[in-house]
Amino acid sequence: MRRKLTLLSLLTLFMMLLAGCQSYVDGSKRTPGEVTDDAQIKIAVKLKLLDDPEVKGTQIGVKVNRGVVTLSGRVPSDYAREKALRLSTEVRGVKSTVDKLTLVE
Repeated sequence: MRRKLTLLSLLTLFMMLLAGCQSYVDGSKRTPGEVTDDAQIKIAVKLKLLDDPEVKGTQIGVKVNRGVVTLSGRVPSDYAREKALRLSTEVRGVKSTVDKLTLVE
């Protein structure tokens, strides 16, 4: 009985690993590692934006997909927009930044 339970557990683990590899191969879904990396990038970018008084990061939304950061929301000036974009590219793991920021005067 114990041997069957061990074999069943190993088989379940093996199937989960294969399913994770398949989602990476076809590119339709992010792997657990990609999801974790994107979450870390999102937190680091958001903290940089919140920490900068000129950018006023509370008005900026951050989304990350496979290292590509998308910034959306409102900024008070062109300078703040450029600085927000620059701050996001300084974060380790960011491949590129998409600008969807709106200027509010």
